[in-house]
Amino acid sequence: MKKVVFYIEPKWAFGAIHYELCKYLWGYGFNCQLLPWNQSYTLPEMQELIDTTDLIVTTPHGWRLLGYNYKVFDPRQCVIISHAQLDMDELIEHHGRDDFDKFHKYGAISDWLSDVSLQLGITRPAFVTPLGINTDSFNSKPSDSLRVVGCTSLNNYGVHQNIKRPWLLGPAVEQTGLTLKAAASYHNSFITMPGFYKSVDAMLVASTQEGAGLPVLEAGAAGKLVISTPVGHWNRVGESGGHAVPIPDAEFIEKTVEILSYYKDNPEKYRQRCLEIQDHAQSYDWKYVIDNWIEILS
Repeated sequence: MKKVVFYIEPKWAFGAIHYELCKYLWGYGFNCQLLPWNQSYTLPEMQELIDTTDLIVTTPHGWRLLGYNYKVFDPRQCVIISHAQLDMDELIEHHGRDDFDKFHKYGAISDWLSDVSLQLGITRPAFVTPLGINTDSFNSKPSDSLRVVGCTSLNNYGVHQNIKRPWLLGPAVEQTGLTLKAAASYHNSFITMPGFYKSVDAMLVASTQEGAGLPVLEAGAAGKLVISTPVGHWNRVGESGGHAVPIPDAEFIEKTVEILSYYKDNPEKYRQRCLEIQDHAQSYDWKYVIDNWIEILS
């Protein structure tokens, strides 16, 4: 079997993605393991890792940690997958665009992000490796009515604040008299998230950009009303999988209030819409996108 090491953050979205990939790829001849990038390693052990590994898979940020902290790594042994524009910006800022030509393979997790890569002047096209989910993990019975609106967090500080825009969620939901519930206020692992989706009736995303975005996929599989800005994997979600709302702040709030109010006042329409979204969400399963990952790792 080909031995693959994912050098990655093992928590939240990265954890959800790569633990699932390890399971699915095993059946296709890939022996995959996760090496957390949030701890230190010695140069001798990293050299020994290289000697027993066929491919190292990481992000542009991960490559900066590997290639420049542990100088024993050859970029030709690495597959680099971009998960966000910030990923690419960081490598370009510190090391230029030429690094992207050195890797064994280079990919991005959505068509949108692949296009962004070209717009940033990276001449090597990014092969698209779409994200999937294990739809069975999230499947639950849709709610009878709309009462609780879910979100990932209300306190995204630092570089992600202007991307996630958590300050818009409260004003949008409060106008409808519904309750807003944030996963990050009490969840500490992606493994516990199926229970969160079961506890809410809708999922609201206010991002200005996403490399792909798991919440809209996961919430859809859980049979929840999905409302999101049209970013990341929205080309896969579309009208069948949710409701798109505008990105500008005021327009986002206005349209979100309109959609939530309608479904709050029309329980039958709400239940029917959730069933439609859940049915469409079956197309998000890993089995429909795993071939792209097999190709880039081959």
